[in-house]
Amino acid sequence: MKIFSRFHGLKPAAVLLLCIGIIGLASLSVQAQDIPVTGRVTAANGTPLPGVNVQLAGTSKGAATDLEGAFKLTVPSGATLKFTFIGYLPKEVKVKAPQVLVVLQEDIQKLNDVVVVGYGTQKKATLTGAITTVQMSDKAGQPLTNVSNALHGVPGVFANLSNSQPGVDRSTIRIRGVNTFGSSDARANEPMVLVDGIEYSMDELNPNDIETITVLKDAAAAIYGSRGSNGVILVTTKKGRGASRVNYSYYYGQQKATFLPDVITDPIAYMKLKNQALANEGKAQEYADADIAEYQQGMKSDPFTYPANDWYKIALKNGVIQKHDLSISGSAEKYQYRLSLGYLDRNGILFGPGNHEKKYSVGLNASMDVSKRLRAGITLDGYYRNYTTPFYTDTWSYLARTLPILTDTLPDGRYGNSWLRTAGRNNWENPRMLAYNGLQTKVVQRFLATVFAEYKLPFDINYNIKFGVDKYDGMLSGFTPRMQTFNPKTGAAINWNSPATAPRSAKADYNDMNIHFYNTLDWKRSFKEKHNLSVMLGASYDNFDSDSWGTSMYGYLDGTLDALNAGTTWNATNGNYTRDVLESYFGRLNYDYDGRYLLEATFRYDGSSRLGKQSRWAAFPSVSAGWRIDKEAFFHSDFVNVLKLRASAGGLGNQAVPLYSTQASVILGEDYSFGGALNSGAAKTADADSSLRWETTNAYNIGADVNFWKNRIGLTVDAYKKRTNGILRTVGLPSQVGNLAGAKQNVGVVDNTGIEATVQYRDQFGGVELNVYGSMAYNKNEVVDLRGEIIYGTGTITKAGSPIDAYYLLQAEGIFQSKEEVDNSAKQSANTKPGYIKYKDVNKDGVINGDDRVIVNSSSSVPKYTYAFGFNVGYKGFSLNAAFQGIAGIKALPTANLAYPFNNGANATKEWLTDAWTPDNRNARLPIVTTSTGSIDNFQRSTFWLRDNSYLRLKNIQLGYALPQQWLSKVKIQKVNVFINAENLLTFSRYKDFDPESVLDATTLYTYPMLKTFNGGINVTF
Repeated sequence: MKIFSRFHGLKPAAVLLLCIGIIGLASLSVQAQDIPVTGRVTAANGTPLPGVNVQLAGTSKGAATDLEGAFKLTVPSGATLKFTFIGYLPKEVKVKAPQVLVVLQEDIQKLNDVVVVGYGTQKKATLTGAITTVQMSDKAGQPLTNVSNALHGVPGVFANLSNSQPGVDRSTIRIRGVNTFGSSDARANEPMVLVDGIEYSMDELNPNDIETITVLKDAAAAIYGSRGSNGVILVTTKKGRGASRVNYSYYYGQQKATFLPDVITDPIAYMKLKNQALANEGKAQEYADADIAEYQQGMKSDPFTYPANDWYKIALKNGVIQKHDLSISGSAEKYQYRLSLGYLDRNGILFGPGNHEKKYSVGLNASMDVSKRLRAGITLDGYYRNYTTPFYTDTWSYLARTLPILTDTLPDGRYGNSWLRTAGRNNWENPRMLAYNGLQTKVVQRFLATVFAEYKLPFDINYNIKFGVDKYDGMLSGFTPRMQTFNPKTGAAINWNSPATAPRSAKADYNDMNIHFYNTLDWKRSFKEKHNLSVMLGASYDNFDSDSWGTSMYGYLDGTLDALNAGTTWNATNGNYTRDVLESYFGRLNYDYDGRYLLEATFRYDGSSRLGKQSRWAAFPSVSAGWRIDKEAFFHSDFVNVLKLRASAGGLGNQAVPLYSTQASVILGEDYSFGGALNSGAAKTADADSSLRWETTNAYNIGADVNFWKNRIGLTVDAYKKRTNGILRTVGLPSQVGNLAGAKQNVGVVDNTGIEATVQYRDQFGGVELNVYGSMAYNKNEVVDLRGEIIYGTGTITKAGSPIDAYYLLQAEGIFQSKEEVDNSAKQSANTKPGYIKYKDVNKDGVINGDDRVIVNSSSSVPKYTYAFGFNVGYKGFSLNAAFQGIAGIKALPTANLAYPFNNGANATKEWLTDAWTPDNRNARLPIVTTSTGSIDNFQRSTFWLRDNSYLRLKNIQLGYALPQQWLSKVKIQKVNVFINAENLLTFSRYKDFDPESVLDATTLYTYPMLKTFNGGINVTF
């Protein structure tokens, strides 16, 4: 009190100033012990490292480096700073000066240290499953229009893009073979895809918004139980990291077809060869000699009446693709955010308006610490896209049927046909007319919105909850006017489409609402330093609602108005609504001792509305273990740095049957006759099995991860076997049983057995960084049991002991060279003569028929071998990356137009002019030329036409340059990369008629071909 009495006479303002001064002096005395430190962190090659964690040793105080690798921090003099960054060795530096320069060394063993797994993450060092992760940063600048196209070359994954049409160019994905068959459900063999933990299509995401794609290939997928038998793909979107930044990227490119059929474009050569083909069949010529002479003379002066058209050149052009991406992101101790916008514009290689695609994307990923215990966030991934196709969608089929004698347009612009009478061409398809008249437009809006939270409960238990809504709205609108072609000589008109049904319009509306909810409890604890235990328990609920309708109208005056109410005649209306529900409970336990002995066990209990009431619930357990031998005291090696053995076993499921398969449907429109009069009625047309249960797959895997030579070389090897039981498929009934279609039942066993190997070499030579990698996978598919049933397809067979859909063909033995050889061989047909294909009489009955077919031990849809290799080289800002991808052990059997000559009035390829058998060309590669529809002997499905469809493709090559930091710092720009890129630049294959990837599992050459893309662009960070 005496002390305070001394200040009694002072004014309040003076007392306040005195207190501030005392506090300031105290503060200065404390600050005198600290010093401000600035620094920069780089990799060994001088590249700045953003997002490095800089921490004052022994405290929670720290900072993160910005995009230039710089940081600022106030620390006591002589303190120690600890620098940590994923993929690099940690480093501690004692502060001896106010400026610090730190160089971190890459730790190959810890690259991709944290791996996304089911409902969480896990350190790669303690991973026991067969998992592959794709870093999307490695795909930067590549013209990826859909995310599935980024999975080419991933070990154990077969990605096949068979159609490059804008808007629908999505790869078919198969992981470790094909497990099932016979289901009309498109998802029967598709892997499950989750985006940030919520089921969603990865192709509805902007590739630039994705950070990683993780593929679960073995029992690691069992945590997803009923949906994991075909593998699981986990997509993780980008989050904000480090200081706030703005990133903009752009590329522009041109595209063209990789392969096109080499068709005959000379009208005279075409007509003479067609006449020769008919003569070889003993038939009259189609084109009179006088007409051919007139045509040859007329070509000199009248290209409209006497065209020499190469329709692939007429119809195709260079496509154009461009893409813009803009993002704003950042993070601090308590929050992170990333907002992105994207725009893609593609104009395809086909003429006309029905070949265009636009995509607009938005992405949001934000979270914050609401309190010390609660963290909450939201994500949004959305697309608005539209694409167009001709109203008559068989454009490529029409191109494959065109002839060089088909007139493009008349001088007055009307669409032409031909004045020459040609069998099979009563109504000429003019590709230009069909491309420019009539249009279909598909408009899609799809958004995935999720909210999530993490709450720290007592006893170190974390509670995670996520709720997601997936909303899809698609509208398909189409209109076709009346179309006519005109004879270029007489002017006579032919109606291509019927005046009774054209003009006409059609609309189809698709609306899906999918709701996903899951929550988990996580607990981790270490005991006595070396015992580490973690437990996760969770539950999920998924509801899929689908609503669609469609209608069409006739009776339009012309093509001016295409709205539905502009028509006068209603044609048809249809609609459908379905609901699909899946409820699940799951858990996982992980234990490791000192990082040496690793154990993981998972379980899943699923209930599906697709299956029978008594059998809709099933359990799917799995267990995996690992042994880090390199951590054992007895292991001493200066060469081997990491040696881990892994093994896993587990049960997975598949519920991919059409909805309501357990219930017999009554179909309207099944009319009955009573008293001689037809009455409307309904009937059951298919049987149903109410006891339908899960299709199950037991998966087994053993593997090893080895790093050696100071971690420069990494090797991963896996061997696996999957056995699928109770295959969900339709089992046929004898037609005498009410002519019913068979019920879906659990009948069949299929095995997939294989090996996978991946090797990577990383090193640095002075300023040169080098990364070389390669992978190979082998898969054997075999049907084990079908209860004695044999399933025949078109040129294929599915039976025990063979792959699914193995080829089932006549066995060709060459070409008949003489009449004596024909007479002394098994009877094929009355038309057989020299020049025809000779088939083997397998059953020795003296007659060639279907009983002589043999099984070719090759799947028609999935290759035995997939492989990939490539390299990345960097030097002083320059980078060169190349990726090769290939398949082997698969056959193709294209038929019909262009695959066979003169099929139903179509053209032929040039090889039939030079390589066909004649009496003077007995060593020819091809048989005697005939029309494939007029003389079918040579064109039966046989091994003669079976083609090796293996290929090796330079999938991508990119040259890039990062502008020097000293240049950019002057204009306040953090990073600028420029690049040029080529996609599908080179393809090596024995199959030359079309792109080998496009004809996989196809029997025609009618598909939109693969595209070769050349693009260049820039990536700027502010």
